[in-house]
Parts: sequence; C-alpha cells; structure tokens
Amino acid sequence: MDKVLWIFLHPPRTGGNTIIETLLKKFPREEIFMASLARYKLDTEEFKPKKVRFMLGHATYYGIHKLVPDKEPRYFIVLRDPAERLISHYNAKMEKEMKKISFDAWYKNQIKNEMVHVLDLKLKGSPSTRIHTPSIFLPIIRKLNYKAFYFIQAFIFNLLRLNKKNDYRKLENAKKLLDLCWFVAILEKSDKDFKFLLKAMGIKNPKWVDDGVSKKIVKIDEKLRQKIYKENPLDVQLYKYALKVREEKLKLIKKSK
Repeated sequence: MDKVLWIFLHPPRTGGNTIIETLLKKFPREEIFMASLARYKLDTEEFKPKKVRFMLGHATYYGIHKLVPDKEPRYFIVLRDPAERLISHYNAKMEKEMKKISFDAWYKNQIKNEMVHVLDLKLKGSPSTRIHTPSIFLPIIRKLNYKAFYFIQAFIFNLLRLNKKNDYRKLENAKKLLDLCWFVAILEKSDKDFKFLLKAMGIKNPKWVDDGVSKKIVKIDEKLRQKIYKENPLDVQLYKYALKVREEKLKLIKKSK
C-alpha cells in the first residue's frame, strides 16, 4: 500500500474535510501533502516525494501525481446533490459575514453549474476550485459593498463565458474526470463511501467526526430544490452521472480484489 498515492480532488462544500481531518489524525504529517492555492508550487525543503502517500486539499488537480513519481496514483472525489451543496455554501458564507444578505440575493449572482466548471478546470490541471474573476478587475470590485461584489463578479464571469456549446464540452470533461478517478464518493452515501475509502487507505476501523455543519440560516424545501435543479441542469446531469459511475467503480474494485 506504500506504493499507492491517494489524491483527493476536493470540490468545495462536499464534506471532504471530514476525510482530510481523519487522515491528518491517523498518519504522520510527512506522508501528507496539503495542496493550497498559496502553496501548490512546492517548497522542496518540506516536500519529500518518497514519503508522501496522500495529496489533499482544494488545490489538487488531475496530473498532480507527476510530482510524486514511482507510485500508483488513485484519484478520488466526493460529489454532492447540487441543491444541498448550494444551500450549504450559502449557510457557510453567511455564518462568517457580519452583514448578511438573503439567499435569493446571494444565489442570483452565483455561477450556475459551478461543479461542471470546477471539474473541467481540474481535468485541465488547474489548482483552482473556483471560477475566479480576472485579476485586473479585483482592485475595483474589492472596494464595493458585499452585494455589489457578488453581482459584479458574476456579471464579469458571465460576460467572458463562451457559448452554451462550450458548457456542454465542459460537462463532457467533468464526466471524463469522474471516469479517471479510482472512486467517486457521494456525500449522501457518506456512511458507506467514507468508510469504504478510509478502509482502502489502511484505517482498519474508520471513525470520523463531522467537520462542522454550518448553521442552517436557510433550510431547503422542495420548491427551492426544484428551482436550483432547473437553473443548474448540467450540475444535475453530472450528479446523476456520478451516481452511475460510483456503482460501476464499486463493482470494478470488488472484482479486482
């Protein structure tokens, strides 16, 4: 198992910190490389490839295994129901903000089908998990108030987006990334999937503590759920595909044992 390199492609608000915190408690720190946007260019004095067994953090990407040669890369990812993820994202944001805005005001300016865009970036080798506003605009929008910041950021992104055909190409890339993963976990099935992953990594009796659920400032209901599904159809397609891939991966892994 020391020859296996576990790489977590960690989209935001999918419960992945639960896995990360468990691994940090169970394994020596030198065996874990935490990839962050600030540090994805490696500090060679700290980074010892021969000892690294886990690459974790939001800034991992497909291809990062090349930094740790001579090991078998096993990419894995956790996805979440699109509506649940968006509500969780809002609640986490508002928990930290002094000046809160309504969910409708926040959601109106969010990038739609965000997971498709994120996974497209990951397949292309980007360490980012977010669709960032080009840096040239940042000094301007940082001076704006909270509501205006979200509005301008979303407006700029949508202005720079290509046509809808490009979005469908991104969906195909996102699906390809799932196909390339060793396992695709689903947060709604975390009781089974997290246990399965942690056991595969060498933790005999995996136990974990939830990494901290944000206060439920907004609770989801069926009307809101359907609205989010309707406005994020590619993310819904991606989630359904992930459910299918999960089952296929489980069968393949069981056959290989």
